[in-house]
Amino acid sequence: MNKTKSNFTIALINVVKSGDYQYEQEVPLGLASIASFIRSKCYDVILHQCFVSKGTAEIDQASEVIADLYGFQLNMVNYLSVKQVIAKIKEKNSKAITVLGGPFLIYDFETILKKEQFFDFIIYGEGEHTFLELIQTIEKNENEFNKIDGLVWRNKSGQVVHNEPRKNMDDLDKLPFPARDFLEDARKDPLDNSIIESIRFISSRGCIGTCNFCCVNKHWKGKRWRGRSPKNVVDELEMLVKDYKVKLFNFSDSSFEDPGRLGKQRAKEICEEIIKRNIPLSIKVYMRCETMKSHEDLELLKLYKRAGIDVIIPGAESGSDYELRYYEKLATIEDNFRTIKILRDLDLFFILVGFIMFGPNSTKKNLLQNLKFLNEFELDDNLMQLANVLILIRGSKLYYRLKDEGRLIESDKYWEPPKYKFIDPLGERMAKHWVNLYFRYQATKEINTLQMNLGNLIYRMTNPMNKEILKTLNDDYIELKEKYFELRKVFGNMNSNYFKESLFMIEKGCSDRDLLESANIFFNKEYSDYIPAYAKLYNNFLDKVKKTGFSLSGLVFQHFFSTIAIDGTERI
Repeated sequence: MNKTKSNFTIALINVVKSGDYQYEQEVPLGLASIASFIRSKCYDVILHQCFVSKGTAEIDQASEVIADLYGFQLNMVNYLSVKQVIAKIKEKNSKAITVLGGPFLIYDFETILKKEQFFDFIIYGEGEHTFLELIQTIEKNENEFNKIDGLVWRNKSGQVVHNEPRKNMDDLDKLPFPARDFLEDARKDPLDNSIIESIRFISSRGCIGTCNFCCVNKHWKGKRWRGRSPKNVVDELEMLVKDYKVKLFNFSDSSFEDPGRLGKQRAKEICEEIIKRNIPLSIKVYMRCETMKSHEDLELLKLYKRAGIDVIIPGAESGSDYELRYYEKLATIEDNFRTIKILRDLDLFFILVGFIMFGPNSTKKNLLQNLKFLNEFELDDNLMQLANVLILIRGSKLYYRLKDEGRLIESDKYWEPPKYKFIDPLGERMAKHWVNLYFRYQATKEINTLQMNLGNLIYRMTNPMNKEILKTLNDDYIELKEKYFELRKVFGNMNSNYFKESLFMIEKGCSDRDLLESANIFFNKEYSDYIPAYAKLYNNFLDKVKKTGFSLSGLVFQHFFSTIAIDGTERI
């Protein structure tokens, strides 16, 4: 029996700044999932892209979208721009209803609704069913918002009401695949018409981790982690490969092998199903460091590669047991060393690590332990690991711990991240010296882009779908890889030496002027001197691939920087 199409129209407006999307056809998976779910319930949903970095005309265009209800994903970067869009919408139609969701600011829903009168509703936790019930309640001209779990709203007297949290969905297979409205227009390789972009994909929700700097499970009720079935996951992958000619996938799961033994069995079945269907793709995944311990785990990692997983990012976070305990990580330093060594010895994947070099409890001792860990595994060439400073998330367990300790520094700009007092002045000065390098020094961005693109290229060359390219260019590939590792080691040692130099300069009480001058020399001149070497390696090999007549899709990764990295958002 066909359901009657509703006349009630919904617009989901993706307000993004340059850096918070990889390409213009990308829609956040949260909005994309809600769009497809609401459409499945016979409602019209307009998805609109508002690229505010392009200028105010984008905000004007977004306000021209006609709908009964408007939904937005809110974060610390787009907050003020979302306000502008909503203000213009309300100016044109005072009866327009606005709904906000998203993972990073919604925990502060009471402050937001008190401060922003143009914001009508906030959804916290999983949004699909809450959003649907809200639409149905409004459409029927009912005002029983108190019955909708997962909703924050204002009553008639203007008081903010926080309803009970909504229970998490147990069966994610019941959800339709996320909407991919604009994907057909993404850039394509002229040889095989495949999309030259990395497509975000999610196979699970939630996380079994206990990291105190994270809020991923804060407002969720029920099971912390739920995974889609292997068949459902591979059905969507196959659809995207066949219908859209996608080759590169970025799995956004908190950890691909969650949760424990059953999670690894699920990961195994996903890989086996990809192999069985012979789907040509390349995947990046995140994983934990405490999970890979046995011979069976080693075989699972080899299976990952045969299925097309080429990039793995383990969440190591620190090279210090003290800091791992402080951040309430499940892994120990022994776990971190073992896992990275296994991955290094396999030499099947491009390895990066989630890493917090600087945080509230940074001292000389644990900074040097962090550096030793990165240097031992030749991960110190990349500033993503070497210079990362923790961003404190308001509402996280660490946020409340620092508040209790009197070390929290709040801001009147509640959409911006709070700051914190360091336990050690040396750690604080080091963090300030190394923070936001991509914003401060252009050469660091250029080097990092080349490093990321080279690492992706080298390990995607050994992907099963690229075996003919590897066979044709095997000698050139071996030479590329040797030169890459030589350059990586030299550059990493150079980074580590400067890290120690700056640490000892600070320890001796050097002036701010001398410290800044050392950074200008290192991150401007010395970094710039290495750009040609990285660029030559990368571009020469790509030229050889082109001359053989092969497509670059499935090989070329387009690196991008988040808005926080681009605009130098304050962390400390």
